[in-house]
Amino acid sequence: MKRIVPFLFFIIFVSTIASAQIDFGSLEDEQIYRPDRKYNTWSLTAGYGPVIYYTDVIDYTFFPSSNMKFGPSVQLAKQLGRAWSVEAEFLMADMYGQKYKRYFEGDFRQAGLNLKVYINQLIFNGPMRDRWNVYAKLGLGATFFRASMREQGSERLHTMGDIFGGVSGYPTNYSGWLESDYLVIGYRRNGYPAEETPVLEKTGREGGLVIPMGLGARYRINKSFDLGVEATLHNMAGDNLDVDMTGADNDAYMHASFSLTYKFGKKNKRHASWTYKDFNLSYERERLNDPLAYKLDSLRRQLEQLSSISADTLAGDTTFISKEETIRHELFSASLFFDFDKSDISERSHRTLAGVARFMEENPEAKLTIQGYTDQRGSADYNIRLSEKRCNNAKKVLVEDYGIDESRFTVVPKGDSELLSDTRTLAPRGVHLVNRRVDIIQTNY
Repeated sequence: MKRIVPFLFFIIFVSTIASAQIDFGSLEDEQIYRPDRKYNTWSLTAGYGPVIYYTDVIDYTFFPSSNMKFGPSVQLAKQLGRAWSVEAEFLMADMYGQKYKRYFEGDFRQAGLNLKVYINQLIFNGPMRDRWNVYAKLGLGATFFRASMREQGSERLHTMGDIFGGVSGYPTNYSGWLESDYLVIGYRRNGYPAEETPVLEKTGREGGLVIPMGLGARYRINKSFDLGVEATLHNMAGDNLDVDMTGADNDAYMHASFSLTYKFGKKNKRHASWTYKDFNLSYERERLNDPLAYKLDSLRRQLEQLSSISADTLAGDTTFISKEETIRHELFSASLFFDFDKSDISERSHRTLAGVARFMEENPEAKLTIQGYTDQRGSADYNIRLSEKRCNNAKKVLVEDYGIDESRFTVVPKGDSELLSDTRTLAPRGVHLVNRRVDIIQTNY
């Protein structure tokens, strides 16, 4: 038992060091968190483990050597984005502690709400190795308990007189207690027949506020289940858990548990806590809201096309004529962008292709090259086929929907051979989105 908490912190430390570098370039599309998408956000956790009490009537500093008590816990959590969640928790256990010739025993029930933050989501922007999440939590709850104090060996119930009788001026919080009252909470204190060990009559449980503070780690088995380990210290607002109300500090108890979590929702969707920050999001917003960014991309492609002209072309009078035409006529280019592993033409791309078709109709001599690209996730052969499919789908729209002659197009699938944004060397700032595209470029000037 003494190894449980150190083991927990060891797991957290090793996992943090091992995951200091997350390969954002290898992430699948489903792993990337986007606010406009739906994710599984509800989970139910069942845990079980030892409960260690820190009260006045204990004979240990950190861990008891005997009479260890165990208890179950249940947590229902709602994820709020990647990093935060709200958790309703229920915990129960028997209680025991001993010191000198007396001991206390009882049981408690606790319910409360916790705010949980996934530390790795804030520091590393995602799960560690796609398997580990480390979190901290802070909450507010209420505990309801019953307890009694007895003499070791005889099991006789202690009274106020046994502990504080004849000691005048001793500071206590037993206001309204008689010396003949039994040291019990949640039971009737007096009025029993004269006998050594009366059968206690239950009354209402004693209630009090509790503030849980904990650390934990989760290991992802699959999209539906996680394994977990957690240690939470529950700090009470009172000093009466062991029926000894003479201490200088409030009572507390720690629950260290091993748990299994079930994540509700569709089996083909990830839970939001197991997703990564979308570094493409700011780029996409820039393209949507800033027309200049789109214009700069078009100019970049034109410069790349011009740079491919051979040195022979840039000689003599022909060079002068070519430059003059370039100055007077802007080269036509357009780009279509695709979701991960998709080749469907989106609504936005249809609008772009409508502009391409209009240019073709107004310039009947123009010929276009359709170049397809992918990001670097997937094999080279697969990416060539995927880029070719994207090119052909774009050409199909222009030919079948707008009646453009098929001979005016040249399809050039390039797969992942020419990455505009090298997402491995630039991680985490690389942009997958710009690599998943089709460029349509005018090839005759």
